Amino acid sequence: MLRRFKPNQMRSCAIYITLRHSSTQNHLKGLNGPQRQAVTFPPKTSLQILAGPGTGKTRVLTSRVAELILSHSYSPSSICAVTFTRKAAREMKVRLHEYIGVGPTEELKLGTFHSVCANYLRTYGPMVHVVPNFLIWDDEECALVIKYIIECLPAGFVKKLPATNIYEMFSTVKERAKTDPEKGLEKIIEEELKHVMIREYTSSTVGNSLYDLEPILQLFHDYSRVLQDCNALDFTDLLSKGLDLFRAAPWAQEVSRLKHVLVDEFQDTSSLQYLIVKEFFKATEGSISVVGDPDQSIYGWRGADNTVFKQMKQDLPQTQEIYLEENYRSTASNIAAAIDIISQDTSRPAKTLSTSRTPNGPKPLKRGFPITAEEDTFIVEAINRLIVKSDGLINYGDCAILFRSNYSANAFSKRLREAGIPNRQLPELTLNDRDEVKNLLAFLRLALNNAHTPMLIRAMRGPLGVQDKVITNLVCHSVQHGITLFSALERLQSGIDHDTSPSSMEAATLLIQVLRHLRNLIQSGASSVELIHYIIGATNYHQYLMKEPKSYSWRDKSVQQTLQYARNFKGNRSSSMSSVIAFLEFMRDLSRVNDLNTGKVTLLTCHSAKGLEWPVVFVPEVVDGVYPHLKSDHVDEERRLLYVACTRAKCLLYLTYSEGKLVGRGDEKLELPCYESDFIKDMPLSLYQDELPHLDKDVLTLFRKILGRELGGHDK
Repeated sequence: MLRRFKPNQMRSCAIYITLRHSSTQNHLKGLNGPQRQAVTFPPKTSLQILAGPGTGKTRVLTSRVAELILSHSYSPSSICAVTFTRKAAREMKVRLHEYIGVGPTEELKLGTFHSVCANYLRTYGPMVHVVPNFLIWDDEECALVIKYIIECLPAGFVKKLPATNIYEMFSTVKERAKTDPEKGLEKIIEEELKHVMIREYTSSTVGNSLYDLEPILQLFHDYSRVLQDCNALDFTDLLSKGLDLFRAAPWAQEVSRLKHVLVDEFQDTSSLQYLIVKEFFKATEGSISVVGDPDQSIYGWRGADNTVFKQMKQDLPQTQEIYLEENYRSTASNIAAAIDIISQDTSRPAKTLSTSRTPNGPKPLKRGFPITAEEDTFIVEAINRLIVKSDGLINYGDCAILFRSNYSANAFSKRLREAGIPNRQLPELTLNDRDEVKNLLAFLRLALNNAHTPMLIRAMRGPLGVQDKVITNLVCHSVQHGITLFSALERLQSGIDHDTSPSSMEAATLLIQVLRHLRNLIQSGASSVELIHYIIGATNYHQYLMKEPKSYSWRDKSVQQTLQYARNFKGNRSSSMSSVIAFLEFMRDLSRVNDLNTGKVTLLTCHSAKGLEWPVVFVPEVVDGVYPHLKSDHVDEERRLLYVACTRAKCLLYLTYSEGKLVGRGDEKLELPCYESDFIKDMPLSLYQDELPHLDKDVLTLFRKILGRELGGHDK
């Protein structure tokens, strides 16, 4: 008698056959002792893998997923792996394709906290009163909406606050309302508003209105109502609603199918995210593996909780620890200096970092200068010297300069250009970040869902040229009547409730007609490139670009590049709508791709540098007031930030500072005495040098081994 399989059973069989024919040892090859112990640790336990910088944590996390599937026969769909960034999730997928194959990898629940919550809410959202086809508005989009809602309020101090700051405050408020519900929303808003004012503004900026909560409470409720009216969630809502779902009683049947959960960059977990992790504890009966490093916890300013390792051990007393302390990135000399910095925090876990690589390599350079200008000149000359003295082994793209703030990076970029040194700043403004591309794609997003208020604002104030005053009136009308901005636009177009200019009426009519025709084109099977061509023609897009003649050439080039991507995109041929959605996802991911070695010196902040590495790293401005920063109350976190910066260097590390009366560059210059940072002031003489490192044959041979290159800079 033939056995009949249901579709999901057939898929499981296919996965099983695929795995049977794959090598079950690939994921274990090349692991050192502690790495192998972490990968093969019994799955039905709670495990903390404390992985220092450069110790191969991503390899270990990925290999542990493969181990659960290959050696313990876990179904891929019963494993949830949570990463801190989408980039990390993509990197894990690539490695898992090699270990377990494409099919099984796609069965995993793999992504960031936000994407994991979003995926579950798409299916089970109604359990917590979330309509599954909800929109997700990113930080920039939410701040844009808040900017216009603010204008609906009476004159007052709220209008002096940047929308970005208000959005960040609202995110914190919503998170705290979930993690500390007893305090009450109004009290939380009062505390957070006070914190923002003290941190960012003087009393003269806000006058006597500091404690007038009514305007900010009204703004919070209006913002929340707009999200609800548009069936939209911001990033904090995704976590909050996700937590509600994981706590919901009917949810228990679905979440109980999870057998093991893995969390990457655990030190960056926020209090709200940790509550989600606790629900995973319950679902898997404590079968969880977390990977991270308390020494690299640098995101406290956006909610990360450095105590989560201790908290997890309190919640799961049987939790085991494995330390990864073998560094494969840096020289022993660089590691020794970094450890000296981080060891000043006596409250940190007792762990170290080492390398078996010999010889030790040149000691990091630490040098002070009378003024910032001399410090800048030194860095420029040191970079050029490296290019000349390394016999082609080091190029400009191997060098990075890490700053505490973007202000300094902006100013130093100009200094490098003046010296003829090619450079770039990260994150770069890429194609999908450009207004002319965002405004173009806004029409596609609106054709899929006209409730996307941020995209509607973009379409109106961009190519259609609708005045800000008109947009503000429409936003206020939508808030007042509890309708979407598009519904308010339809009322304007039909002559209901509005007195407006003929030009605005014409723009409203055109926009509604364009979106209606776009939807018809999508339903008839039009491709993304055909849709974009229609938008360009219907909105007279080139005339919009010509409003800025000096930038027309490169703005038009961005549009042409977008058309080329659409032309080459291979979407879902069976559904035009699915193809458009896939194309928009493709364009979103496109902006996240950065090639680290482009032949240019890289300038970025220390926060942005986390997870990256370069052969040569310069860290300027290592003075009190910058490390730790004047506006930071968390000295230990500032020390960890400098530690992260130092551990980005593979071969050479330069720490510089100026002792004059002016610190900083660009708009962030501070007129005050400057002193060498306490973080490096007492560094033992045996750990650093104040002269430029000698690049003799032995040193270059060591660097060649570290970088895997022959002399001349060519990869093997």
